[in-house]
Amino acid sequence: MGAPNMKKITFGKLLRDLRVKRGFGLRVFAKKVSMQPSNLSFIENGRVPPPQDESILFRMANLLDLRKGSPEWGNFFDLAVEGRKNRLPADIAADREMRDLLPVMLRTVANQKLKASDLKELIQQIKSYRPE
Repeated sequence: MGAPNMKKITFGKLLRDLRVKRGFGLRVFAKKVSMQPSNLSFIENGRVPPPQDESILFRMANLLDLRKGSPEWGNFFDLAVEGRKNRLPADIAADREMRDLLPVMLRTVANQKLKASDLKELIQQIKSYRPE
């Protein structure tokens, strides 16, 4: 649990912090990710939501030297969809604890590189699971 009054980082803040840390100016970085500098500034300042274009997000992550599969990589992509409506079924989205744990569960499953048959077996095990 975080410290009281600690402000949660946003995608825009994370993006700006990583961009500056890597030594990219706003205009240079924007050009490298095929974006207008003003749009990048709006994203960093929270005036517009993060891009949802997968190719832009991957270019950004690669330019920022985020290693695929690392916690930083996951955080970057999780923050890109945070607050987006209709990203999950409404009943799951309404359950805050479930919604917060789903990215971790899905990333864990993805990192196991399960075959479709393994994933179906896991789903059946979850369906038949009965907590005591």
